[in-house]
Amino acid sequence: MPRASDILILLTYITIAGVAAIGFEFFGLMPTLNAWMMGAIVFIVAGMAHSAAARGQERRELETEIHELKAANLALAEEFEAAQARIDEIADELRTESVERDNALVNEVKVLEDLVRRVGPNGVQTRPDSATTVSTSRTDIDTVREALAANRVDLYLQPVVTLPQRRTAFYESYTRLRDATGLVLAPGAFMAAAEEAGLMAEVDNLLLFRCVQIVRRLTGQDRKVAIFCNVSLNSLSDETFFPEFLDFIRQNKDLSGSLIFEISQQAFEERDAIAARNMARMADFGFRFSIDQIAHVELDLTEMERAGVRFAKIGGRRLLDAIDNYESIAGYEAGAIATEDLAGLFGRHGIELIVDKIEDESTVVEVLEMDVAYGQGHLFGEPRPVRDDMLETTPRDPGNNVIQMTA
Repeated sequence: MPRASDILILLTYITIAGVAAIGFEFFGLMPTLNAWMMGAIVFIVAGMAHSAAARGQERRELETEIHELKAANLALAEEFEAAQARIDEIADELRTESVERDNALVNEVKVLEDLVRRVGPNGVQTRPDSATTVSTSRTDIDTVREALAANRVDLYLQPVVTLPQRRTAFYESYTRLRDATGLVLAPGAFMAAAEEAGLMAEVDNLLLFRCVQIVRRLTGQDRKVAIFCNVSLNSLSDETFFPEFLDFIRQNKDLSGSLIFEISQQAFEERDAIAARNMARMADFGFRFSIDQIAHVELDLTEMERAGVRFAKIGGRRLLDAIDNYESIAGYEAGAIATEDLAGLFGRHGIELIVDKIEDESTVVEVLEMDVAYGQGHLFGEPRPVRDDMLETTPRDPGNNVIQMTA
């Protein structure tokens, strides 16, 4: 209400001037005319004083506003400089990531070319005793070699689920080869041929790269999923191939939370110093290991923990038989570990227990009594082939990290 305030002040000054004039005249201090002139002078002086005070207040307010504007301008300039610095930093990061990604892809191609060269007609030679082996024919070996050389290697995934919710937590990967006609080779047939020809390391290595490609695609879509990928003892001990593969792993260490390397119990127990050292180097990059194909339950959990093993897969029936037959488990005497404490025993060593090969509901009921967190088997889903264009979240369960796979 500035106008009302000004009117009140004006009326106040007029009142003061009038009172002064009447006072001068009433007390006979001066004639009437002079008294009213003096009242006018009082009014003018009061108005000038008020005007000076108002201008001073306005000046101070203006100076305050100017100061605030300068401070805001300075803060804006600092924010602009910080934003520009962040933009430059992001640009540098993008350039660095682009170079690293290009280097990773180049390295991947180089390693794959090396694998193809090794499985080519003049590459890996059949083992000396293969000539006397009648279980696998020359044609089978050539078919496997041709499939590897042409990169006709498919990735099959089987879910690993949480118990009792049965929500997909991980996937386990399997290798399947196709011949020139597109026919999928039976796993037993091509694995026997690959082993006889000394090609199993190449099969495993091509599977590793396919897993990395799938995981990289998923992480690019901001999807969180981990895949168990088998690695052979030959690959871990191969001093010619492993340095290249380790360099590839180093350049993809951002996938350490999504890629879990799996090795059989026999391979883990028979590994030499070279394989143990290479496992340790992979663990240094943050990658984890899983032990599967467990044939006996007398496990050295301390050694497994030290080697970077974070998962152990035991067949459902194998584990139940061990408990029923009072076998010693994980180095403990028979009967020393209560059934419900078994998963906790592994957990105290940082190892998650996964019961696989679950085929029926009765096994699930018995496994749940052990307080096991994860299960795997045909009951929860069979291995299915996965293609790049099928990597989508299932609409009916968007939070389940499910990969749609072909039937």
